[in-house]
Amino acid sequence: DADQAAYLAAGDVLTYSFTVTNTGNVTLTNVTITDAVPGVTVSGGPIASLAPGASDATTFTASYTVTQADVDAGSFTNTATATGTPPSGPDVSDSDDATVNGPAAAPSIALVKDADQAAYLAAGDTLTYSFTVTNNGNVTLTNVTLTDAIPGVSISGGPIASLAPGASDATTFTASYTVTQSDVDAGSFTNTA
Repeated sequence: DADQAAYLAAGDVLTYSFTVTNTGNVTLTNVTITDAVPGVTVSGGPIASLAPGASDATTFTASYTVTQADVDAGSFTNTATATGTPPSGPDVSDSDDATVNGPAAAPSIALVKDADQAAYLAAGDTLTYSFTVTNNGNVTLTNVTLTDAIPGVSISGGPIASLAPGASDATTFTASYTVTQSDVDAGSFTNTA
């Protein structure tokens, strides 16, 4: 059993408790627990001897540190296996799993666009732009791209393959635009990425 119903973020630690019961008719020795998921640390044991009908709910515990991949997935499921040795014949085992839910996905992205110059003087001047893209949600974003609504604005760079929550990228994208006479006539040039 997971000792908590949910986790909130990468880095949270999940803890588990185990009850091992001998459901057979012979004593089991060297009872152990393993977990198939890398990163799950099982502590305690082995149980030296477990009589028929007996249960042990105190020997084993486990812990796991939640990753961003688990947050992205929305839940974490893992399977533990108890194995014991009978007086004769092959070892016996049984498995059980537990699922812990993650937070609701809340994807969000923020963009800061900066013109690298404060003014232009004439038609033919080139305006350049830099961009900072930030993942301010709680799940990883992939294939991050930029577009600009104004014809003539040339964006280069990207896409950003993966952007983790809290991460910013200020180097992938740049853009340029050549000032026209109508921009000089208008007195300013505004565009939105």
